[in-house]
Amino acid sequence: MTRLLLLAATVLGLLFALEVLCRVQPEGLAAVAHRVRFKLALLHAKGPVDFVSLGTSRSNDGVDPSLLGLGDGFSAATPSSSLPTLEFQAAHLGPQKLVLVELSGPQSEPTAMDADAAPTPDAFAGDPFGQWLHDHSALLQVRRAFALENLPRVAALLAARTLDGSEWFRSRQLIETFRPPSPPEGVADDAAWKPTQWPPPPEPPGLEGDDARILAGYEHVLELLHAQGSKVVLVSPPLGTLWRVEECTPARNTLRQLISRKTGTPLLDFTCAQVDDRWFVDGQHLSSPGRAKYSKALGEAARALP
Repeated sequence: MTRLLLLAATVLGLLFALEVLCRVQPEGLAAVAHRVRFKLALLHAKGPVDFVSLGTSRSNDGVDPSLLGLGDGFSAATPSSSLPTLEFQAAHLGPQKLVLVELSGPQSEPTAMDADAAPTPDAFAGDPFGQWLHDHSALLQVRRAFALENLPRVAALLAARTLDGSEWFRSRQLIETFRPPSPPEGVADDAAWKPTQWPPPPEPPGLEGDDARILAGYEHVLELLHAQGSKVVLVSPPLGTLWRVEECTPARNTLRQLISRKTGTPLLDFTCAQVDDRWFVDGQHLSSPGRAKYSKALGEAARALP
């Protein structure tokens, strides 16, 4: 009986401790099971930084905040990001000194951001006690944070001050860990790692369809960021040869320039940079050496802006 009581007391004590933790960190723990919200929660737990990077997996894989030379940075870029995702991030980012915003084809997609998981309306049908527990227990409300696959994220929130966000959700991160960090042999393309200096684009008679949607979306995002006092720089990451064929076209080039001009936001456009394909894992995601190369080139270009 004594052992049973000790076991019961231990379990109740653990549940009580978890309940207290969930009440102290309700927003962070609620965000753990959602990639976009998790990165924002990690940023807010980390505290003030000198710059934040927003974007898709291209920026998540390609930008190492520690190599830009812009101070203490944070990568809030997430795979499968879209324009609605970017709008959500801009609305919840909070005041930042500098925000690097990816401007690319994938980032311009209209795909809605993943919804938060929530119980269905009939989840507690015939179970008033279960409904009461869910309504009053912070632990039950954020229980997905303690799923096995999410536990490392809980630990990350506790160690947020030591992280820069780029540790999470990188494509092929495990494979890249075991590859040599040295540049690929025989590549001599240093001169290519510079953003394109475009002449002013002609004023179009009026954008329609998808181009109008993209322009309006970026105008809204940048308006939100500027309203919070953030300096913003648009960034278009480099691409391999096959992907450049799709995105380095006159129409796409003009649209990127137009977004920059209409919003009064500088653009560091690496889309058409003739960089070697060997810097990439798959033509659009940079390898570890490519990530270091691009981060240094991006930082140099950003520091040169007025």
